[in-house]
Amino acid sequence: MKKKFLKITGLTILSVFILVSCEKWIDPDINIDPDAPAQVPLNLWLPSIEQALGYNMVGNDLVRTTNIWMQQFDGVDRQSYTEARYQLTPADVNNVWNSIYANILMNAKGLINQAENTEGKYAPYYAGIGRVITAATLGISTDLFGDMPFREALKGDRNILKPKYDTQEKIYDTIMVILDKAIADLSKSASENLVAVKGDVIYAGNAAKWKKAAYSIKARHLLQLSAVKGNSAYTDALAAAANGFSSSGDDLQVPWETANHNPIFQFMEQRGDIRMGATLVDLMKSIEDPRLPFYAEKDDGGEYTGSLPGSQNAAASKPGGYIADDTAPSVVMSYAELKFIEAEAYFKTNKLNESKSAFAEGVKASVTKVTGAFDQAWYDAKLGSQTLTMELILSQKYINSFGTTRAYADFRRVGIHTFSLPAGAVIPNMPARYPYAQDEIDYNGDNVPSVTLSDKLWWDK
Repeated sequence: MKKKFLKITGLTILSVFILVSCEKWIDPDINIDPDAPAQVPLNLWLPSIEQALGYNMVGNDLVRTTNIWMQQFDGVDRQSYTEARYQLTPADVNNVWNSIYANILMNAKGLINQAENTEGKYAPYYAGIGRVITAATLGISTDLFGDMPFREALKGDRNILKPKYDTQEKIYDTIMVILDKAIADLSKSASENLVAVKGDVIYAGNAAKWKKAAYSIKARHLLQLSAVKGNSAYTDALAAAANGFSSSGDDLQVPWETANHNPIFQFMEQRGDIRMGATLVDLMKSIEDPRLPFYAEKDDGGEYTGSLPGSQNAAASKPGGYIADDTAPSVVMSYAELKFIEAEAYFKTNKLNESKSAFAEGVKASVTKVTGAFDQAWYDAKLGSQTLTMELILSQKYINSFGTTRAYADFRRVGIHTFSLPAGAVIPNMPARYPYAQDEIDYNGDNVPSVTLSDKLWWDK
């Protein structure tokens, strides 16, 4: 026993000696990976967040599914076909749910935190951009999922592994607070911003354009509360819109390039499970819409045709270059959308002349952006000659919203068309929401609200 004790003691002393000696001769930075810095430079962090916004929120899964439900697309095979029949499962939204948090919200929070503590320098423009991206992401997400984890989810506290859900009403309040903070950041003078914004693939560091984007997104979500707040939603939206985009040159959109292709282009190249929806194509054909050749390709018969919901008509037109070219940008929000917001808000507050003017400008902006030109005679004959109604405003907003999630948000808020039930639909009505992700159900089940696709969101009265 004595010998054994001595051996153990000797090893312990030797270990202590080695550890103490190591402190003297081992470089303390030896385990720091130079390729994985603890603090990512702001100009490298920003473009990855912006492209995650473009890919996940307005370029890929969310757009394809909601455009299928809005019959702007039709799913003709595999998962897209099941979605066309209103079948969307928790497993189907896992990737996008995780990307919202990991690739956008958490990284945007890191960008904001670093911008506010940049070695004594002041970088409010980076912080403002991070907040606009956060608000845009949170707004699109909550309009699909309703209640979501936010306050606890972004704390970065290792002790909070199962974050509680914030109500959608609270999230909407939070969006407005975030946008107000963004506007304050972006209102700083250039002399107050001691760090030049680099790496901004959207606006090239133009704080004024980001500020307009903040006001425009604010107008979008203030209008979304029209069923909850009534007339105040319209007046509030108009007040925000007055400081928003002033032309299509201000559009908030994520660019793509030949080395980093547009997500719809990638999807069509790799899978090709969607075609143009008959509802959108037929509406555009009825008014000889000049955007149709840009929205859709001709089918094999040389015509523009749409697939009827759930019909699996793979012979129908494929998506066109406006949305599916390899370098086509993914639109987060446009000047045209803002003008349609104004048109609705003016119409609802009985300012018909202002509504007509905003409607005309919205159509002109949309057509010009898509085609590069505007035919006033076409507008006068097909749209300008009609009595302005909410249906007319919303139908043009529906056409303009192609490639975004906004038509689905509008449909649940005020209705757009009477959509025919897809062949083989698994539920009797249009889904009112998205399901929660399977990972949330598995790992945060105590906090996940119990919902079905038919359960309405808070603002959907």
